[in-house]
Amino acid sequence: TENLYGSKEPWQIWKQFGGLDLEDGEDLYFFTRLKKKSVNGSMIDSRVGTRTWQGEDAGKAVVSRNSRKKIDSKKRFQYEKDKSPHNGCWIMHEYSLNPSLLPQNLRSNDLVLYRIRKNGEPVVA
Repeated sequence: TENLYGSKEPWQIWKQFGGLDLEDGEDLYFFTRLKKKSVNGSMIDSRVGTRTWQGEDAGKAVVSRNSRKKIDSKKRFQYEKDKSPHNGCWIMHEYSLNPSLLPQNLRSNDLVLYRIRKNGEPVVA
């Protein structure tokens, strides 16, 4: 697992984990634990570096073709920081399993899979 919420900017994470060696259209994947803003709260702390990942949607259910049951959810985020050359250059998809599909001792909504995608080159004014 890698903590994607913290002091590193998306491009620093990209470089650290081999993103510079990827072909166009290839992505980096990470398992990480969600970090709540407060111990008893439900809000997730989405800070990354000097900004946050901005949610672009409320999430979409992913449904099994066979059983038609919800197996996970998918959310899309974008890195936004006004006046930064990296504004809009990073996309993150969050995938979380439906806890009811896991054994009781593993049920938790705090472990998710992230896909980070480079969405163009930084724009220097």
